[in-house]
Amino acid sequence: MTYEQALAELEALIERIERGEIGLEESLAEYRRGAALLTRCRAILDTAEQQIEQLTADGSED
Repeated sequence: MTYEQALAELEALIERIERGEIGLEESLAEYRRGAALLTRCRAILDTAEQQIEQLTADGSED
């Protein structure tokens, strides 16, 4: 799952919960899913940040 896909699913999930479209049990399940999506997004961003830092460091050595 790409960052954009995870973010879009997370945003849709939050919107459904905030609208009250789903019951308590489903809200809890969606909350868990949201936590997993958030973890995925953070991991992708962390990896991208590390790559940028490495590229920046490599470029400054020239």
